[in-house]
Parts: sequence; structure tokens; C-alpha cells
Amino acid sequence: MDMIPAAISQLPAVSFKKGDGLLAEGLEGSAIYFLESGSVEVRKDNVVITKVREKGAMFGEMSVLLGCPLTATVCASSDVTCRVATEPMAFLTEHPDVMIYIARILARRLESLNRYLVDVKQQLRDQDGHVGMVDEVLEALMNRHPRQIKVPHTAGE
Repeated sequence: MDMIPAAISQLPAVSFKKGDGLLAEGLEGSAIYFLESGSVEVRKDNVVITKVREKGAMFGEMSVLLGCPLTATVCASSDVTCRVATEPMAFLTEHPDVMIYIARILARRLESLNRYLVDVKQQLRDQDGHVGMVDEVLEALMNRHPRQIKVPHTAGE
């Protein structure tokens, strides 16, 4: 992972006990969490999609950046400490190095997902029936661009 910008270490630290929820899918997101220590589970529709323990990992950024409800639930799978940006747009405006850090992490996630989708497409290319249609669905998803992106207001607007 990229070097964690120093500004993140200046954010308030918040601690969670094993089993605590940090974020709940579907609720309004208003902060970005940066993992300092411990490990968390990320769930989508009650399915564990990943376990994260890497210092500097972030949660809640998609909700903040897209201005939409939280897209996943994050629960502490051990005792956890996070640095929390409770005024995330102001924080990101004041610290463009953190925005670049976030952009690089999001780009890595997207690139990884793209590689996975290509692999699945190749495996299902010659299948018949509903399984074969997955290739077409993945093709449509990979080329879909949002018609309108809601941009959250920055501080001072």
C-alpha cells in the first residue's frame, strides 16, 4: 500500500471492541475511517466479502465521495482503532495528498476487480443458457458509465 499520509495520523482515534459495528450498509455515511490497528470484516448483503487488517485501509469513502448510503457493513473482528475524518470533504480539501492516497487505493480495487471479471468472462465464454449470459452481463457492467454522478458539496459551498 502507498505510504500513509501524515495528516491521517492527526485525525481523532476511535476504538471499537471485537463485534462492534463501525458502519452499517444502507445508512447515511458521513465519515471516512482509516484503520490504524486490528481487523475488520466487510459485508455486503450479509455476505463477507473481505477481511481487512492492513494499516491505512479505509471505509466509508464511497458513501462520502458518491453522496450515497453506505454500500457495505464493516464490523470489528478484533479490537480495532481507526482514525476518523468526521468532516471528510473539508479534510480532503485541506489535504490533497490524502485524496491521492484514496484515489490510488480505489484504482487498485478497480483494477483487481477488472482482472477478476476478465477471468470470469474467459471461463464462461463458451457456456450455454443462463451461465453463458453471465458473459454478456459482465460485458455490460464493465462498459457502463453512470449517467449522473452526485457530487457532494465541499466545505464552504
